Amino acid sequence: MTVNTIGQSTYASGLQQKQQNMNNMFAALKSGDMAAAQKAYASSGMPPMAAANTSPLGRLYQALRHEDLAGAQKAALDMQGKNGKSASTAANPNVSTPTTPAQKAAAALAQASLKAQQSSVLAILGRGTNVNTWG
Repeated sequence: MTVNTIGQSTYASGLQQKQQNMNNMFAALKSGDMAAAQKAYASSGMPPMAAANTSPLGRLYQALRHEDLAGAQKAALDMQGKNGKSASTAANPNVSTPTTPAQKAAAALAQASLKAQQSSVLAILGRGTNVNTWG
């Protein structure tokens, strides 16, 4: 039994592309570009979400579908985590830079938490794809 590295690299490449598309979508929403956000979501391979799905991803999909920029931006912030740098600076542009060691440590922990949450979302995005990694 051998491991098919071509399948693994294809899978990793697919995940990287999904991550890039999601990053593009978040950037488009941050800048207020609804058309680019919709295009990036469609390119990400994310499935349609039911209207009853009240998760941040479900709300994001519905907001993009109905061209509700404010709703999409709020859902995107919820997906990225309320304690992360992106969420706090978008909600309050007058946030000061941490100065004390305790503030710097808290900011670093918040950023690590944000990255972990984003990794979780991206891990979910990669699940369900049928990639044969066995030769």
